[in-house]
Amino acid sequence: MCGIGGLLLKRHPSADPRSLAGPLGASLSHRGRDGTGSFSDQWISLHSARHAVIAVDDARQPMFDRERALVMVGNGEVLNYRELSRRLPDHRRHRMPPGDLQVALELCAERGTPAFEDLRGPFALAVWDTTAHHLTLVRDRLGERPLYYYDSPELFAFASEIRCLTACLRGEDLPLDPVNALAFLGLGRLTDNRTLYRDIHSVPAGGVLRIGPGHAGPRLAASLTPVSGLRTTPADETEIGHLIDQAHRRALVADRPVAVGFSGGIDSSAVLQAALAHAEPAAAVTVFSARHPDEDENLRRARALARKFGVDLREVPFRIPSLDATVDLLNSTLDAPAAEPLVLHNDALHRAARDHSAVLLGGHGADEVFGGYVRYAALRADAVGSTTEEWMATSLWERWNRTAGWSKFVTDFGRDALAARTAALGDTLDRPFPYSTAEHTDPVLFGQALDLFVLMTYDNFRATDENGIARGVEVRSPFFDIDLVAGVFSLPAERRIRPGAPKHLLRGVFSGTPLAEEFTEPKVGFDDHFSYSDWMTDNWPDFSATITEGPLNDLGILRDGAFTDLEKFDWRLLWRLFSLSTWLDREGRPPVAHG
Repeated sequence: MCGIGGLLLKRHPSADPRSLAGPLGASLSHRGRDGTGSFSDQWISLHSARHAVIAVDDARQPMFDRERALVMVGNGEVLNYRELSRRLPDHRRHRMPPGDLQVALELCAERGTPAFEDLRGPFALAVWDTTAHHLTLVRDRLGERPLYYYDSPELFAFASEIRCLTACLRGEDLPLDPVNALAFLGLGRLTDNRTLYRDIHSVPAGGVLRIGPGHAGPRLAASLTPVSGLRTTPADETEIGHLIDQAHRRALVADRPVAVGFSGGIDSSAVLQAALAHAEPAAAVTVFSARHPDEDENLRRARALARKFGVDLREVPFRIPSLDATVDLLNSTLDAPAAEPLVLHNDALHRAARDHSAVLLGGHGADEVFGGYVRYAALRADAVGSTTEEWMATSLWERWNRTAGWSKFVTDFGRDALAARTAALGDTLDRPFPYSTAEHTDPVLFGQALDLFVLMTYDNFRATDENGIARGVEVRSPFFDIDLVAGVFSLPAERRIRPGAPKHLLRGVFSGTPLAEEFTEPKVGFDDHFSYSDWMTDNWPDFSATITEGPLNDLGILRDGAFTDLEKFDWRLLWRLFSLSTWLDREGRPPVAHG
């Protein structure tokens, strides 16, 4: 896992890109402390800061293919690289430098962009062709690793984080997009590949962009086959068991010890069991409520199961930080504002894990993949005779209801001048996404896919990546393996979800073990042990002042009097108002784009 970035001059090089890229290289340093590297020619300057996990002492970036025609920097890993290396011709394998990304580069040199189809893992790659003078950017299908770009007539820039781009583009006009800011407040995420800056965009998940000198702008050269297209026949339960095992083995591919975030639930228990079977986990770490430890069900379960696993449990007490400490945490570890305060808990876990390992495995994503949320069963039971979108409009689950209520939010809070521009956001469900066509035939699958491919992207993949690497750990989850997702999602709803037996497919990994009957208690979310609304009330004078006296007043996106009766707002909206205000202050209150 690394931080990567680069600058490409699009016209005849009248300036040395190395002189422009100094701030970019320096801004990447927090994403990797195991070495830096750079490459420059007359057109491009590439930079990398490495957080070494595979081939720790040997792999270096930027890397060159065997014939030194291609140069690459990459973030993340290709977890099936050993299998892929066997597909390379002998002349490319001979004396090939070590590392997973080196294998990916040699495959790209041999087969071109179709080689990206076979890569498995969380990755974002940038490949410069020194002969054809074109740059290729690609992200994994889930978009687990961030990658952003800026384009102007003179130059093209990309980086792992937006703040790295703004650091090197101080001379460029970078206005804030008020519609995107409103979308963050109303939806808790940004639609399509937008960011809060009008002219900075995200490389689409599974997208392959290409740009070169003289090009008007980046073009979508290809799109990786969506997860929904990876299978033509449904899996059976035996194959699902194999895919779960394969996913765990892939997630454990590392040349440094791994730690496991362990809550005592079935998801993290499956991860811990695999780590004990195939590796030597450096630690099992759990975060619990320091305020009410005796009432923390997760802590009780984690302690009991740790004894059965025979592992020492590293227990980390957690309290919601003070207001000042929260602002510092958001500003120092996140690239963009956080839509949910769960990042505070994750930060405590990441800081504890870094004392034991550079890699942290977790069970996040299992509820989406294996249908663990109660809402999926409710959707299956209640969606008969109505569309999924109609069902979501009356759903009590906040994020789905927020999506369905987007128009009302704009009417209640947005200025009239923005009403027409919000229509440019299009369908707030971001169609198409994999399995979006299942809305009528399998509404449960539609809901699972909406969660996994749309809603998790902004505040799970992105914020987890940013906070984890800022704290010195790479965070992985076996359940984001695309072959596993494709296998499970190939099953009809009645085989994916069984009433009274949540996540029965995942329970199969404990068959024949002493833990087979352990997971019978209802799921307890971490949020159940904390009251973020109480925390806001306890800090109300300073918390509310951050919103009412902050930069949101100058954006021109909210109606006059929008902050009247702030105390009556839902705590989630209050958090987003607070988080966006904090981010705007950190960014120096950027100018707002008009028209």
